[in-house]
Amino acid sequence: MKIVYGKNLTNSEHEKACRIANECDILFDTARLLLYRDIDTVEQAKAFLSPGKKGFNDPFDLVGMVDAIKRIKSAKDNAENVLIFGDYDADGVCATSTLYYCLKDFGINARVYVPEREEGYGLNLDTIERINSDSKIDLLITVDCGISDREKIRSIIQSGIDVIVTDHHEPPQELPECICINPKIKGQKYSFDGLCGAGVAYKLGYALIGEKADDCLDLVALATVADSMDLVKENRDLVVEGLKLLNNKSKQRLAFKYLLPESVRQVTAQTLAYVIAPRVNAGGRMGDANTALKIFTSNDENLVFDLAVKLNEYNIRRQAECDNIYREAKEQIIKNRLDDNDVIFVADEKWQAGFIGIVAAKLVEDFSRPVIVFAGHDGNLKGSARSVDGVNIYDAICSAKDLLIAYGGHSQAAGVAVEKERLQVFSNRLNSYVKNVCGKPDAEKKIFVEWEVDKKFSLRFAKEIEMLEPFGVGNRKPVFATEVQTVQSLPLKAGSAHYSFRTNALEMLDFNGESNVFTLSLPINKKIVFEPNLSVYKNRESLKGYCRCVVPEWNDIESLTPFAFMNLLSRIRDGKDGVARYIERSDVKNYVADGTVFILSDYQNLRFYPELDGVPFNAFSTDRKKTPVILYAPSKLPEGYNRAVYLDCSSYVLDGCEENFVIKDVEGTRILRTVTTDREAFKQVFSNLVELAGKVFISSAQFAVQNLSENVYQAIFCLEVFIELGIFNVKNGVFSFDEKVKNALTNSSLYSKIDLLKG
Repeated sequence: MKIVYGKNLTNSEHEKACRIANECDILFDTARLLLYRDIDTVEQAKAFLSPGKKGFNDPFDLVGMVDAIKRIKSAKDNAENVLIFGDYDADGVCATSTLYYCLKDFGINARVYVPEREEGYGLNLDTIERINSDSKIDLLITVDCGISDREKIRSIIQSGIDVIVTDHHEPPQELPECICINPKIKGQKYSFDGLCGAGVAYKLGYALIGEKADDCLDLVALATVADSMDLVKENRDLVVEGLKLLNNKSKQRLAFKYLLPESVRQVTAQTLAYVIAPRVNAGGRMGDANTALKIFTSNDENLVFDLAVKLNEYNIRRQAECDNIYREAKEQIIKNRLDDNDVIFVADEKWQAGFIGIVAAKLVEDFSRPVIVFAGHDGNLKGSARSVDGVNIYDAICSAKDLLIAYGGHSQAAGVAVEKERLQVFSNRLNSYVKNVCGKPDAEKKIFVEWEVDKKFSLRFAKEIEMLEPFGVGNRKPVFATEVQTVQSLPLKAGSAHYSFRTNALEMLDFNGESNVFTLSLPINKKIVFEPNLSVYKNRESLKGYCRCVVPEWNDIESLTPFAFMNLLSRIRDGKDGVARYIERSDVKNYVADGTVFILSDYQNLRFYPELDGVPFNAFSTDRKKTPVILYAPSKLPEGYNRAVYLDCSSYVLDGCEENFVIKDVEGTRILRTVTTDREAFKQVFSNLVELAGKVFISSAQFAVQNLSENVYQAIFCLEVFIELGIFNVKNGVFSFDEKVKNALTNSSLYSKIDLLKG
């Protein structure tokens, strides 16, 4: 894990931060956060710190708005039939619902239609013809779609239907020949181009009925967050006002009343993103987008309750289906070594297209490569792409657009449609583009941190950070780092999966933090990356840090030797025998390639390998994927590697790699000379251990270093053997002695193997 810090302020930026802090009566650090978000004037800061309706732009600044209002008024005066045509995702459903309510208040009872995912995105001529034959359409208004449907709209107009397009997607060079409202159209007075589809629909509604349209701001807030719009400028104002409605019990929409769990006391942007949006989107993903539409357009409480139950069930099924596709896709990648490519292509025609975007995002996390997951039928494949920093996947796809049926998206996410027989050619073209234009993706995970905190985190600063809400895309929640050395992390209570530990900055809560306990106990510098979290219980304020990750600095390797010895023992006890091929030290340079992990038992032996200079070094574990790395005494191998090269000779290898090579001319077990299998030595350590029952136990190395100063390595060896035999055990992090257990040393696998190795 690599920490990327916010920039150091220049002198002029420092002066701006001071000015903002003084004029806005906030801390310098809060002003610094604003500068990191490109807010560098007092006026901008005041607007950001007090968001609301005063920040809304005039809808009549949008090109096409005057003509759209004139045409809709004519439809009302002439009692014309109006159809709202939307999209199947949360933004499309919310946009459709928003305009439906605004037109209804204006006096037009419009019909609404959102397609199912299988019908495809955008206008569908067959559907419109069918609706028109049932009951004539005089005016068609699109929401969250239409701007790229020039030819379809021409056909619709030729059939006698007028069209108004409201959309927020990138407009083509040639717009449809109708009234178009889109904040991204160039050359208009409107000052913000980041609205979602529901935001544009709201603007049309506001131009029609004024402040009455504000009743739909809860829908606009949900759509803005669900569609991953940047929470800046007008979007921030819209979401803030929408959250006010969502948190007002007397004004809360029925749909939200039943979609929100009772445990949610305060609705935030995170609630919209992680609780409500997945349920609304689940309808479209499961082929029933109209359930999501009905829940927002119905006032029948019993019906809304039933629809909420259905969407919750859909979401559970969606999660299960995503897990299944993810598992199958990952197996396919590993089996066929698809992660050797710069862009991973994985496909199966039985997968449902509604889930592949979620799966692609998870696979990117696993393999640190751009991923495109394909589903499809009838000879065509529909793909969803997700990317990594440094690879603009949309540009890459555009380089092969001649092979595609359709495509669209942006730098980090895109969609494509391709004929099945062209998939391999498309894969070759895309991989060639990424290799030649983008270079090798950085396999190291990154986390963005504002700055490092070296003193107690202040309560006032935590409160001022809350003034920067709502957090989301474009306005990430501030994350900080603080340095620690040896830290004792303990469960919150017996049997809990959640842990806590103290730092100079804050007391930290580490949810599901068992995997961090060992790393925290190491006697090296570590960075704790955390979010400050302010809570109030019974009128008492409490400030804690939520640990996001632990990033060790491998700067004092000598102090890690006892821990490396402990892992060596576990490798000897659990490792496989006789599946490695011996090679010469001089051959190492031939294995420096993707897919190779180098394993070192004795760090002093690294001096024999100058050819590995530049290969990253980690002790015990790594979150790298595929790219070469040197691991010092790991107890297990990381995912994504198919070849292990043991840099010093050992008879045992770890599970996890198809190919294992051992350097035969570098000794890796010298440290075993420091221990003996002599029973008298075990008796002495046993006597000392009995007196230590009740002490906190994290690992045998940590326990020996802290409590048994004489011959730490012998103590670790004895501890591992005694614990294997059940004479001593660890429960809930506490070391204990079971005097009822009597067991011979030779019954220990570890003892027997070490005895054999020492001859």
